[in-house]
Amino acid sequence: MEDAVWKAVQEQCPDAHQVDLLIALPSFNHASTIGSVLKAILAGLNASFANASILIVNADVGSQDGTPGIVKQTVGDLVPVAVIQPLGEGSSASPFALNRLSYSGMPGREEAFRSFFVLTQRLQAKACAVIDANMRSVTAEWMSLLVKPVLESGADYVAPVFRRPRYEGSLTNNLIAPLTRSLYGKRVGCQVGGGYGFSPKMASTLFQKKFLWEGEAARFAIDSWLTTVAVAEGFQVWQARLGAKVQDHKAGAADVATSLVQAVGASYHYMEHYQDVWEKPTASSAVPEVGKPMETEVESTPIHVERMMKGFRQGLRDLLPIWEVILAPETLAGVLALGLKDDEDFRFPLALWVQTVYDFAVAYHEKAIHREHLLRSLMPLYLGRTSSVVLETRGGGPEMVQHTVEQGCQTFEAMKPYLVDRWRFQ
Repeated sequence: MEDAVWKAVQEQCPDAHQVDLLIALPSFNHASTIGSVLKAILAGLNASFANASILIVNADVGSQDGTPGIVKQTVGDLVPVAVIQPLGEGSSASPFALNRLSYSGMPGREEAFRSFFVLTQRLQAKACAVIDANMRSVTAEWMSLLVKPVLESGADYVAPVFRRPRYEGSLTNNLIAPLTRSLYGKRVGCQVGGGYGFSPKMASTLFQKKFLWEGEAARFAIDSWLTTVAVAEGFQVWQARLGAKVQDHKAGAADVATSLVQAVGASYHYMEHYQDVWEKPTASSAVPEVGKPMETEVESTPIHVERMMKGFRQGLRDLLPIWEVILAPETLAGVLALGLKDDEDFRFPLALWVQTVYDFAVAYHEKAIHREHLLRSLMPLYLGRTSSVVLETRGGGPEMVQHTVEQGCQTFEAMKPYLVDRWRFQ
């Protein structure tokens, strides 16, 4: 695969042997958006990197709407540009690759990123920025925000942070981000997709670590583990505040349950690989950020607490035999007591939620039941905790939600000894 990708670039850009910046776009039927994305990228490159040598690479995984042609037409002769197919004959792609659903719904996304990492090495690029082709909210400033920390400040990985309605991203805010913070000691938002920045060091490391791409790990979409691996491997992680996130969602994009399986599954999976890292007691610290401060927005659509509560109560009826295997007795007793509360008085205590997440991690590690069944059985409990957060905060503003999220992070950290004890002595 590596040689085929490099050959495709050399055939289209024979003079591109070494560049300062690699700008990469994965795409799949994104004709309606990729033109405007590229115009914003080109404006940003001209404003911030006019004297740099640049190559734009579009990794297209089989668009039928003319996306590659629009790439070539939009860029023209302004910057060298190549269109590649990351999944070709002789590819070493995992058999899970085309069946794996990323948050974007794009098949072959992982192989596209691997191609970008290969090219970063071959071109000896000083930085690589990956921008999703379906982003309608890309601005010229993204180039500076994602690339300059790598070039000027020693960042290895620049992760995106977006302005969102207060209850959007509850899976990230209430589970993935606080779990990652408690495990690895870095306060990262764990938001996914849109745009990333990579140093050549990180690109090379990610490509060469086969355990990221093979075996059980191949089931998890790259967006679900990028930040986890970056902090666990000790890379210099930064965050870029990129404003709003407006994107086209393609058919096949992961639903909430699949997103939970991907994100939580990846977190639990890498807990096993990085056990020696996260078991060490570590206080959390902030990571550097660039970009303008962003306010949380009030949601424009109603939050259906009743629907979430119905999902939680359905879980109580249907999944009790599974939860009895997964949860510690005191955790299970606390969950069962929640079923006695009326909807308006319902509260899922934060400490009980943290204990639940940690119990599921231990059960995943011990393979107490089939792992995908285990992950899917967490969904009703997640809906219960999410509905509780809404009920607790809906009378306040965005600041109250942010305060609740921070309380969650601190509680995950404070209760980490519970996880360590159960993990070691199960």
